[in-house]
Amino acid sequence: MEFFEHTANWIKGEAFEGGMIFLWGAALIILAAYFWKFGHLVTARALIIPFLVVGLFWSIAGGVGIYRNTVRVEKFQVEYKKDPVVFVESEKKRVEGFIGWYRYLLIGWAALIITGLAIFMFWGGNHGRAIGLAVIVFAIAGLLVDHTSEHNARTYYAGINKALSADAQK
Repeated sequence: MEFFEHTANWIKGEAFEGGMIFLWGAALIILAAYFWKFGHLVTARALIIPFLVVGLFWSIAGGVGIYRNTVRVEKFQVEYKKDPVVFVESEKKRVEGFIGWYRYLLIGWAALIITGLAIFMFWGGNHGRAIGLAVIVFAIAGLLVDHTSEHNARTYYAGINKALSADAQK
């Protein structure tokens, strides 16, 4: 397998995550619209704004992720064709720059879920519970996407190291 196939797979994985998070956000927007149209109880009406905000955030973030990774493929192909060894070395540095953050991100998302649960439990009233629930839904999406992203990054990093060791043996 040529190294750029590893890069293309990593970019496809990132685009998939963008699509996944876009759909999550779109579902929350649809749910907020459903609550607005059919929710006659105060509890349902309280969820409209928090779910709409979280849904808009994740939809925009997912759309940007899809767009960035589509553009990234072309840019990376040009860089790889110029000098494959330099490209692989630059990718190793780039991935090392963010791969160590996943543990902290997962801890942060888990802490945000606990915070959302605390808001839900201790902030009285329908609006407090709606905000707490929206925080939990927001954090679960972040946890899901970062879990998938970490796996893709570690697989890509293994491909980078394999390519660099093959170049060193030549």
